[in-house]
Amino acid sequence: MKVAFYTTRMLLGYGVDLALYEISRRLVRKGWYVTVFATTLDDTYRKSEFEIRKIDIYGGFLNRALPIFELNAQRALRKLKGELTQYDVHIPATFPFYGVWAVVDRPTVFFDFGNVPTKGFTIKGKANWLYMHLMETLLHSQKVHAIITISHFLARRFPLESRNKLRVVYLGGDHYLNRANNSGKNLEELRNNLRARIGVQENEVLIGTCSRLHRRHAHYKRLPRLVALFKELPKDYKAKLLVTGIGSEEDVHWLKSQGVLVLPNAPPEDMPTFYSAIDIYATMSEWEGLNLPILEASWFAKPTVALAVGAHPEIPVSSLAQNDGQFREKLLELIADGKLRDELGLKSNKLVKDFNWENTTDAFAEAINRVTSQ
Repeated sequence: MKVAFYTTRMLLGYGVDLALYEISRRLVRKGWYVTVFATTLDDTYRKSEFEIRKIDIYGGFLNRALPIFELNAQRALRKLKGELTQYDVHIPATFPFYGVWAVVDRPTVFFDFGNVPTKGFTIKGKANWLYMHLMETLLHSQKVHAIITISHFLARRFPLESRNKLRVVYLGGDHYLNRANNSGKNLEELRNNLRARIGVQENEVLIGTCSRLHRRHAHYKRLPRLVALFKELPKDYKAKLLVTGIGSEEDVHWLKSQGVLVLPNAPPEDMPTFYSAIDIYATMSEWEGLNLPILEASWFAKPTVALAVGAHPEIPVSSLAQNDGQFREKLLELIADGKLRDELGLKSNKLVKDFNWENTTDAFAEAINRVTSQ
């Protein structure tokens, strides 16, 4: 089986990119030939079992208008048409590649990760988002042979006429724990070393979150709100907040000025240390198509706190809050009770076992085989 994935990037710090990496490498182990076509690359995934190809989409600043960007993507794909027809199935994972079905006469599968809320977008940004949403749900989803999406929350946004070819495939979350186990690293040693390095005492509770560090972007992640809540915690609750994710020097400076500990732009090999060091994983995000970090933290047996929004009710979140006030109460309860932290962490760890990349890849491969055998 020859498979072509299409995405705008294969970069550090993005869930879609990580998912494509984990699925692609396992498909190769099954004997499949996999190529990921991407417009932007860094060194994060260059040493992979599968092929990564850069695809150039010309148009410059004009591509900021998504209709033009999609048109130019079609032109780029047509230049490769002779080569692309050699693949058995084509799987676009991000805009502007969902229209690959119009270029190649081969089975196509829409791999859907959802579209974030437009809160904080400019008028131009909202118009772009509306165009993308309408094209995905009303045109491309009608033309492809199948749709794979990562949660039932996302599945509900598709028109009823598309749902008969839709399958929900949950992502795995065991990648960082696997990395630590394969390297032979001791998790307790990783925990102690990082906490000593960043100045966290053993009697202090370390709250962790993985997010884009931007103060004024990715509004739905609500990192500033989590920071504000942390600063409002009673002083007798001995807690510190550690944030990791992609960001600039300006982002890091802002977080440090708020009394927050930061691990900026941590490479994959450092993430087991992050999850080993924290005592609680917390996120105040108001939209998530799945939320990989919650799964990652659960694999490390860490209790998690999140709002009951998006796909959070579908995954093993230890404490679901209905609003910010309840979130604060649940977080304080976990900070104050070490026994409760251990109990809920172990419970989440038990529930998360089905969210592994082998299960994900098997379900994904089954869906692809069904399409190509029709």
